[in-house]
Amino acid sequence: TYILPQIEQLLHRSDLDLDQLDYIAYNQGPGSFTGLRIGLSVALGLAYAKKITLVPIPTFFLYLEPQTKAQNLIVTLDARLGQIYLAVFNQTSLNYLIPPCLINPQELMQILAEAKSINPENSLIVGNGFEVYQAQLDPSLNNFNYQNYDYPTTQNMLNLVKQQQLPSCPLFEADLLYLRNKVALNLTEQKNARDANK
Repeated sequence: TYILPQIEQLLHRSDLDLDQLDYIAYNQGPGSFTGLRIGLSVALGLAYAKKITLVPIPTFFLYLEPQTKAQNLIVTLDARLGQIYLAVFNQTSLNYLIPPCLINPQELMQILAEAKSINPENSLIVGNGFEVYQAQLDPSLNNFNYQNYDYPTTQNMLNLVKQQQLPSCPLFEADLLYLRNKVALNLTEQKNARDANK
């Protein structure tokens, strides 16, 4: 109900119309199942109508922190159900050191240690997963610097598109990044998940 009027207002404030756009970037995920699908649907509709190129942006890259000295970014996002979405990438090249994955909080330190090139001197932790699951994390993770903010701004998305750091995709190949195959739990599984988080 709100997203199309908001896009129209944004274009009006910027003195633009859809025909002037070269790209439409969208959040590829992971994230809210419904929210991502709505976002992609709108992006597809606008891109199809005006023949505009799409640029999928993984959620992890929205957390870029170029003003920090950290070479690597460890992005931890609350995946709900007691789990974390994790990815680690080099902030300059955007190459993954640890590709997007779904992990249990207790596994985080071991996964980082196995990567070898990730350490407190060259890496920064961001994202709400670190804070939400703090009690379940290995205490040695406190050696890493952590930067907390609610949600990244769209400026990182705009910069990624302007700098052409990520590839565009054909309209009919646009997709979402799902890391959890099963998105719903039965009642028994829900109860077990709640008990495990007590």
